[in-house]
Amino acid sequence: MSAFPYTIAALVLTGAACTASLATTEKAAPSEALTCELRLGETDRHVTIAAHAEARVAVSGTYELSIEQRSSAGRSTIRQGGEFDLKPGESTTLGEARFSGRARDFQAELTIEALGERKTCRSAQL
Repeated sequence: MSAFPYTIAALVLTGAACTASLATTEKAAPSEALTCELRLGETDRHVTIAAHAEARVAVSGTYELSIEQRSSAGRSTIRQGGEFDLKPGESTTLGEARFSGRARDFQAELTIEALGERKTCRSAQL
C-alpha cells in the first residue's frame, strides 16, 4: 500500500488546522467603536453620495462631508456638516447629496470626530 493517501490526508488536516487558527485570530480582533462609510448610487446620469456612520457603543460627535465635482464645465465643492448622537448598534445617514453627472467626476470625503478621535473615510474616485 502506498503512503500517498496518508500524505494527502495529512496535508488536508494541516490546512484545516491553519484555516481554523486564522478564523479564530480574525474573530478575536476588537471591533471599532465607530465606523464610517461613503455610499454611491448612479442612475441615468444622476449620482447620489451618502455618508453613513455606525456605532458599536453610545457615541456623540460631529461630521463633515465634502464632495468635489470636476467636469468639463468646471469644478464645484459641496460641504455638509453637523452633530450626531448614536446608540449602541445604531447606524444612520449623516448627509446625502444628489447631482447630475457621472460618478467618475466626483470625489468625496467624510470626517467624523467622536470619542476624542478623528476618522476620515475617502473615496479615491467614485
